[in-house]
Amino acid sequence: MEEIWELLDENGNKVGKAVPRKDMPEGFYHLGADVWFINSKNEILIQKRSPQKRNEPNVWAMTGGSVIKGENSLQTIEREVKEELGIDLDMKNIKLVKKYKTGNVWLDTYIVRQEINLEDIIMQEMEVCEVKWATFEEIEKLFDSKQFMKNRWEYIRDFIQAIL
Repeated sequence: MEEIWELLDENGNKVGKAVPRKDMPEGFYHLGADVWFINSKNEILIQKRSPQKRNEPNVWAMTGGSVIKGENSLQTIEREVKEELGIDLDMKNIKLVKKYKTGNVWLDTYIVRQEINLEDIIMQEMEVCEVKWATFEEIEKLFDSKQFMKNRWEYIRDFIQAIL
């Protein structure tokens, strides 16, 4: 099923039009959402993007995705976590921490303190090929060596470092 995205203006406001993902016009934006899981050891759950991914295959990232028509960013995060990792998001502990623009996406970024046993994760093969808990320093090294998704870590790293 093809994703339908609601178009946003440069300020992140809906413009009243939705288009299929493939028809995203120049000069408009769509809404995306990311979630950063942090456990009691202050480790961050990261996932390696599948080699089949069109954008940034085999690169480490957080869990996230595009908001489809009829959803809000919180519903998107809940859906993406279930689809990509096969786990339930702890909705009572999730917190919106940042909204920013990168490329043609406005991103709502969430943090959740949640314990997840890696053995309970069921990876969606077309999206994810590996998951692990990583320290802040490990993610910094991945980012510096261009092995972490661009346009994500740089926007949230200071916030995460401050809460660890």
